[in-house]
Amino acid sequence: MHHNQADEQRILNQAAEWFARLQDQSLHAQELAQWQAWLAADPAHARVWQRVEAISQPFKQLATTVPAATARATLKQVQSFERRRTLRRLGLGVTVLASGLLMRQALPWRGWLNAYAIAHAGYRTQIGERKIWRLPEGTLLALNTATAVDVHYDPHVRRIVLHQGEILVTTARDLQRPSRPLVVDTLHARLTALGTRFTVRGDLQGGHVAVFEGAVRIRPHDAASVDILAGQQARFTATGVVADGRADLAREAWSRGQMVADNLPLAQFVAELNRYTRVPIRVQPAVANLRLVGVYPLNYPAQDIPLILAAIETVLPVRTREDAAGGLALVAR
Repeated sequence: MHHNQADEQRILNQAAEWFARLQDQSLHAQELAQWQAWLAADPAHARVWQRVEAISQPFKQLATTVPAATARATLKQVQSFERRRTLRRLGLGVTVLASGLLMRQALPWRGWLNAYAIAHAGYRTQIGERKIWRLPEGTLLALNTATAVDVHYDPHVRRIVLHQGEILVTTARDLQRPSRPLVVDTLHARLTALGTRFTVRGDLQGGHVAVFEGAVRIRPHDAASVDILAGQQARFTATGVVADGRADLAREAWSRGQMVADNLPLAQFVAELNRYTRVPIRVQPAVANLRLVGVYPLNYPAQDIPLILAAIETVLPVRTREDAAGGLALVAR
């Protein structure tokens, strides 16, 4: 059965609805049968559902809601049919590639699934909040503002899943033998720590890593691995890694309750500042490129942000005013 892009989007939406329904612990046997019938109705349903399972590994609820043997048996039956059908068409590579590209481009779907992960994350911070945890073997995990993370340790891997926001990881030697790798999974890549201290920031568009000690191996979902060494930083997406110069110490200053501006355009500094407050701060285009230098305390954003804005007014020709939308604006003085 051929599907155009509209059909594929409809299947994505159906899969999203089924994923949500299968989280309900009171799911009836009849509903489970309906899900199985939907899964078997079209090989495209199985392809999409496999991708759902792959990107929803952090959400352990599905494994407890749907009997694993039942799900595997249903998928196996559908996959067998799909394999025969696809081989007859001699289009296996094209079919898989097209399906993968569609899923990577379906940002509304990925946003929905990521929102679910954020809401159910085991480690979270609110806007303006920072927290630090010591993980079982001693690794330190610091969360910056508006960050959501899950942690899964098993006999083979120490796994941190970054759903949103920014983390600072200071790895500890694993107590288990043989030692397990420590990885950070984002929406776009897997990062493997090679005895290191590093920050990772991620969202739906991509990610950024800055390495301060050791090295980090970035393996994008659709590209070759790249090693980032101490003193380096890089941006990444699912399709590649781009060097981003020397590791900026400002990337870890937040863990000490500071914001660092090293000859930074005012608009860029304020964009960072906005991550710590629910009151939006806008920069007038006329002053957006003014350069700012300084170290500003940010332990208590509600108290510190007004002081930061007052300090900026003393070093740059700007003033702060309320705007019509209920936020603040930095304008020319």
